[in-house]
Amino acid sequence: MEEALAYSQSRVAFGSSLAEFGATRSKLADMATSIDAARLLTWRAAANRDVGSGDGPRESSMAKLFATEMAQGVTYEAVQIHGGYGYSKEFRVERLYRDVRVTTIYEGTSEVQRIIISRSILGQTS
Repeated sequence: MEEALAYSQSRVAFGSSLAEFGATRSKLADMATSIDAARLLTWRAAANRDVGSGDGPRESSMAKLFATEMAQGVTYEAVQIHGGYGYSKEFRVERLYRDVRVTTIYEGTSEVQRIIISRSILGQTS
């Protein structure tokens, strides 16, 4: 998001910075909201783990699932804000876009996280 924010403030199109356009502002607002939500889910899981309360596996899986899926979405939007430059190696978002995909795979795929969450909310142990 930081890359998209900086780029949108410096890139001028049609006489205005990209950050002045409503579509860009909406993307940035959604990105910031999603990042904060992921951060809060992670903090909740960690805080509950520290004090031994809550449903650790479910909360951890929810945090990982949401954060990794969110990271893909935010990175996609960052590339969109960069336009064609989003695919250029001159800009960091190109590398981030390639790298973010693996986060939904390692340490338990998104599908596995969904299984853990659904078992927990259904009261199943296996």
